[in-house]
Amino acid sequence: MPIACAYFDGASARRHEVDLDIVDGRVVVGGDGIARDEPLDAMQFSQALGATARIVRFPDGATCEVTDVAALGAMLTAAGIAETRVAAATNAKRLVAIGVAVIVVTLALGYRYGVPVAAGFVAHRLPVPVLTQLGRQTLSTLDSIAFAPSDVPLARQAQIAQEFNALRHVATSRVRLRILFRKSEVLGANAIALPSGDIVVTDALLPLIHDDRELMGVLLHESGHVLRRHGVRMLLESSVVSLVLAWYVGDVNTLIVTAPTAVLQAKYSRDFERAADDDAIAGMHLNGIPPALLADALERLDSERIEKLTDGQRVARSTGLASKYLSSHPATAERLQLLRNR
Repeated sequence: MPIACAYFDGASARRHEVDLDIVDGRVVVGGDGIARDEPLDAMQFSQALGATARIVRFPDGATCEVTDVAALGAMLTAAGIAETRVAAATNAKRLVAIGVAVIVVTLALGYRYGVPVAAGFVAHRLPVPVLTQLGRQTLSTLDSIAFAPSDVPLARQAQIAQEFNALRHVATSRVRLRILFRKSEVLGANAIALPSGDIVVTDALLPLIHDDRELMGVLLHESGHVLRRHGVRMLLESSVVSLVLAWYVGDVNTLIVTAPTAVLQAKYSRDFERAADDDAIAGMHLNGIPPALLADALERLDSERIEKLTDGQRVARSTGLASKYLSSHPATAERLQLLRNR
């Protein structure tokens, strides 16, 4: 029995309603001014993919679109043309379900393990000018939405910067490390490492530091994030699109756009924190500073956070001096013990 289908001549978009049949080894199509008669072995038939319409191709480029895929399949089988293994497998529901599950698992594993590896690969290959541009643009945006000029006296700023610049570092960073000061009600007590090598210290952090060596420990920790490109890696991991663009195209515009928001909501992974702690510990030992001082500072920040959380009115009025730093740099018991034992 002929099958109703749509014929296209390949030269125009006009649709012709025709009937298709296979008679004595030939494909016969007729209707709406169309009359075609071609040898069956000269024709091409698209594979059966579920309920998707199948395409019958003529040697000259004309096509027929068949929506009754079951009828066409039966017609081809009667003519001695069996479905390919690919088509048969595609239509086997069980195999399709297994295939979908395999794809989902593969994508999940790729996102969980492959993306971080790729992000690390790309981050460490971004040239210094790109990192500088990314950091400076991020700082400019934060200056307009989250930062205000620091109230810390310039002499005190210069003293801290001088102390940090005098430190010996375990490894050399390809970017120039620079200490900056800002006031921020949004971030509270914090120290933030930008890809450019700028480390921003907020005014609210300084009153909670009892010894400048504690602050040097914090800054060495942040310099570890810079050295290991943790900020850039976190940005790349958060967006596969950004990762692909940065890797293949070299376009970091999407990173520049999303970086300020990522900085404000940053929460480093345990692996990143552990690696930065290792750098801070090594740097503190190199400069004769006990790593336990950094643990003391973190514990004090955590105590301040807990105190503020118990004071409902003060929490309602403010995000707290310590809560922001501890939310992105959690002072876990394991972390404090590691700092004190080394």
